[in-house]
Amino acid sequence: MSTSLTAVPLVLGRRSLTSASSVLVAAAFFACATLFLTVAAGTWMFFQIPPSPDPADEGLDIMYKTLAALATALLIIPASTLASASATLSARRQDERLSTMSLLGARRSQITALAVAEPLIPALAGIVLGVLGYLGLALPVSFIHFMGEPIGYQNMLMPAWLILVVVVFLALVCAGSALLGLRKVAVSPLGVRTKSLERKFPVAKVIVTVLVICLLPVVYALTQIGGLGVGIVLGAMVGFFALGLVVVDLLGGLLVRWFAHLSGRRAATPERLIAARLVSDEPKRFWRRVSGLAMASFTAAVCGSGVALMQLGLDAAEDSEVGVSEAETHLFHDMFTGVLLVMGIAIVLIGVSAVINQVADIYDRADTFSDLYAAGADPRLLHRALVRAVMAPAIWVSLLAGGLGLLLVLPLAGAALVFKPVTFLTILLTVVVGIGIIRGGLQLTKPILHSVATAGRSRD
Repeated sequence: MSTSLTAVPLVLGRRSLTSASSVLVAAAFFACATLFLTVAAGTWMFFQIPPSPDPADEGLDIMYKTLAALATALLIIPASTLASASATLSARRQDERLSTMSLLGARRSQITALAVAEPLIPALAGIVLGVLGYLGLALPVSFIHFMGEPIGYQNMLMPAWLILVVVVFLALVCAGSALLGLRKVAVSPLGVRTKSLERKFPVAKVIVTVLVICLLPVVYALTQIGGLGVGIVLGAMVGFFALGLVVVDLLGGLLVRWFAHLSGRRAATPERLIAARLVSDEPKRFWRRVSGLAMASFTAAVCGSGVALMQLGLDAAEDSEVGVSEAETHLFHDMFTGVLLVMGIAIVLIGVSAVINQVADIYDRADTFSDLYAAGADPRLLHRALVRAVMAPAIWVSLLAGGLGLLLVLPLAGAALVFKPVTFLTILLTVVVGIGIIRGGLQLTKPILHSVATAGRSRD
């Protein structure tokens, strides 16, 4: 026991906690906490606004609350995915140190505690800094106009208990990701070093996907029942789109697996073959690398319909024969502002998530890249294969997510809004920008791939 305790500094020492992976984890949770708290604060602000005494404005109050809650729901899953990916990055980097603990006689409970502690410490540091980042970001955000006037800094400040709820939620996501990653490894010296994972077809994921898809019509029916309270209908509508994001998450991994199978059968060059093998080896990992773009494409389908509705409303406001109140005009302008904010935050999440996942994958496959380099593969060839392995699924899953988003918006918004050119333009612009960000992230990680592939290995 005492011998195993002497290895604790190897795992939780200054070197491990200040490593590049730990800094990336802290940076990811900083971005995640800052953006998520800012969005939550905006939602909190709208729910704290007292109802208008004018009965004619009652529908506008409900609309503002619905759109604010929808914006939060559309961003919570991408933010959680980013947090989970960054926690997984740190967990992958500690394998050999954990095997040292196991060789020195540490119990499984000790190894599990240390496996959770290493990503959790930089994550908590990033979350705390994220709270400060939220307080700082709230200042420029407070000058944004909603309802015809600036938000105000005081209105962007959430109560301490709500901030604590977000902090605990992100910390639980980090700890849960580390535990799930450790659960798949047989915690023994050999298991930790070789990552003895069981390769199985995801039957459970298929079943869950079918169940969630079957649940969508039920939730949609709740949004159409007039006798229910406003709160129930509002919750059902937000839940409807949240379930849509879950479906995208579940279907995405299956689509990437299928894409890798087809690519492997048709591979005609070493570059294509390596790319197909990388994806087919662990399709879930490559799905995580492009899931941010898929979520943003789904969000763009919803936001694009919102922009179409705004256009329709502003055109009606300019028509002197149609009576549109000043409050309704403010609503249409505010919808456009909200769309810009949601899409901007989604794109930032895409960028951070892309870099984190790409660095994690390179470190986790260090032995594979090193062996390929020793066998004669040029680092530039490895980089091209990695680019192909990421970019090809990214295009397909973004189209899937955008199409699913349009399909879910169609019964709620109607064909007149969904099929407007501005809706498709919003999706296309999001996909193009997202793919550009992912490609840029791959270029940023090229030196890391080169150093990992050539580290300590000579060609035969």
